[in-house]
Formats: sequence, C-alpha cells, structure tokens
Amino acid sequence: MMNIIKGRPENASPDLKEALRYMGYKGHTPDPDSMKLIEECKSELLKAVSPVCCYMYTEIRAISEDETELVFGKVKSRDLARHLKGCTGAYLFAATIGISVDRLISKYSRIKPAKGVITDALGSSSIESFCDFAELEITKDITQHCSRFSAGYGDFSLSHQTDFMRCLDMNRTLGITLSDSLLMTPTKSVTAVIGIGASNRTCASKCISCPNTKCIYRDSGH
Repeated sequence: MMNIIKGRPENASPDLKEALRYMGYKGHTPDPDSMKLIEECKSELLKAVSPVCCYMYTEIRAISEDETELVFGKVKSRDLARHLKGCTGAYLFAATIGISVDRLISKYSRIKPAKGVITDALGSSSIESFCDFAELEITKDITQHCSRFSAGYGDFSLSHQTDFMRCLDMNRTLGITLSDSLLMTPTKSVTAVIGIGASNRTCASKCISCPNTKCIYRDSGH
C-alpha cells in the first residue's frame, strides 16, 4: 500500500551548518554580509518548498553477504546487505521539496550567481531535513529500525533509481522524472530504503560510504 506524507515548510528548514559545508566554508564562519545574504536566500527557499514523500512496505530476504532481495528484485550490494542485516522488512521511500526550488536556483544562477550557489546549498540541506522529518514519521511506531540508505551510497548502484520510480510510481505521486543519466527532477529529491525489525543502526552520513575522500563537500568528520 502506498502512503503519502505532505510536509510543511518548517519540516524542510535547512540545517545551516550542513548548508555552509555544501558552500565550502568547512568550519569557517561567513562574514555578516554573507550571513545576511544566506538568511535572505533561506527565507525565499522556504516560500518555494513543497515537501512531500511517499513510501511503501516491502519484505526483504538476505541472499548472501552482498545480495538482498526487495520487492523489485535482487540487489547486488555488500553495503546495503550489511546495513539491512537482521531486518525482516523495509520501507521504500522517496521525497522531494518540489520543482519551484529548482526554478528558484535556476533564476538566481542566471541573474545573481552568488544567490544561486547559496540557494542550491540550502536546497540540498532542505531535502535532507525533510527526509529526517519524514523518516521519523514513518518509523514513529517502530521500535527497531535502520536509518535510510540511498541508491548511490557505497556500492548500492544508482541504476536502482528506475526500480524506485516504478514501485513508488514517483512521477504520479511526487511529480518526479528520471533522466537517462539517472538524475531526478526536481533535483532536490531523494530515494532510500529504511530497514525495520533489526537493532537500531545508522549509516550516520552518506560520506562514510563514499569512496571519494577528496570531495570538497565531504563531511569533515568522515
């Protein structure tokens, strides 16, 4: 059964520390003028967001140390198998903060590039904040569950975006489309698997599973 959660703008309020990391500040505090511009962009962003997510339950079956079977078939991924170890089921999850955010980023990228960069970073943090909110809503009555784990983390292939699209009917439910290069539109959108039925476990940060240790956006703690 498909379930929908429609959020409010405050459920997608970006985390400033995370957004600053996306902007490349890496622990440095912006000057007052920059902070004023960031707050201005945040205010405009929150007027543009339309946070919504959909999710459905799937049984899962561990096949081996690097293969798991979900509703859409077998997934060859050691990282996902390790994350879901001991789980008896899972939720397939997708969320977006809407196409208006893409339009806002595009507008400022053309006329005020600095605001474009800031709004893009705030948008990336905004969708993560909404995912955190939605994940808590989905699991609020479940005592044992894992945090979300997305296609593209570690060796969980991004090619499975097509499976999420099909199973969650994301074009109809969320207005999300997928390009030939597997990029979603709206761009501030996320798909993930949330394991349930095992001892609480988290991937803590997508940076843990990413092999690109020189990435400028990498969490300094990883």
